[in-house]
Amino acid sequence: MLPKELLKEVRRIEIKTRQFVDSLYSGTYRSVFKGRGIEFAGIRMYYRGDDFRNIDWKVSARAGKLHIREHIEERELQVVVALDLSASMAFGSGSREKRETAVEFAAAMALVADRNNDRAGVCLFTDKAEKFIPPSKGKTHILHLIRELLYYIPQRQGTDLKAPLDFLNSTLSRRSVVFLVTDALDAGEIESQLKIASFRHDLILVLVRDKRESDLPDVGLIELEDPETGEEIVFDTSDKRLVEEFKTKIEARDREFEKMCKNLGIDMIKLSAGKSIIEPVCCLFSNRNASKR
Repeated sequence: MLPKELLKEVRRIEIKTRQFVDSLYSGTYRSVFKGRGIEFAGIRMYYRGDDFRNIDWKVSARAGKLHIREHIEERELQVVVALDLSASMAFGSGSREKRETAVEFAAAMALVADRNNDRAGVCLFTDKAEKFIPPSKGKTHILHLIRELLYYIPQRQGTDLKAPLDFLNSTLSRRSVVFLVTDALDAGEIESQLKIASFRHDLILVLVRDKRESDLPDVGLIELEDPETGEEIVFDTSDKRLVEEFKTKIEARDREFEKMCKNLGIDMIKLSAGKSIIEPVCCLFSNRNASKR
């Protein structure tokens, strides 16, 4: 039997996201993802690992390089959520931590996949891919997946986004919808990994932040500790110049990261710790539907 605590938490997530799950089940969800199916979506260059059966030999002959055909409304999608469990995801200045909001998002997407009879899987990572639950379907699988999302204890504290990207690029043989959920506080040099992943899969970045990470309140001298490295500094929050410089640095880093994703054609969802996941996700779906018209 499943623990009462797990069933209670799953029930809470189901109740909180029921309308959201139902709205995506009504058709929007399946229509915004590219995969192998009935309706032609476009041509792109072949990348090692793509299904050779999708190669368009006529286009490839004209272009001199291999190209494949993409389609919309795949009969069965494969959804994988790669979830950052580094120490910084445990931060939360309000009622909920970033990790809790990220887990709620991941669980909701698993429930949507289940409603649509699609496969769902997760990759839990820090500075390495720590646990991988291969995509599958069925109520038992979804409950197992949500249990790991809720209760898995990470073995390490740091973050390295290369780890899940390299792992999924080498592990997933089939084109998938991949949600990379992270606070991306130190993304590092990952452009090449993002480029490969976005070629092979429908990659979507889910950026989770807490408002206090860039908007510090005036409470005088505080001691800040990097949860991933343990480095400590004393910061004077009453110094407006320092606070503004800190905020500018954070915002500039985020803009640079968003610019890189945009240049690679990778969509992004922005979630705030403790706030509803519904509006940001629906906004992405709405934008994707609009771009098809």
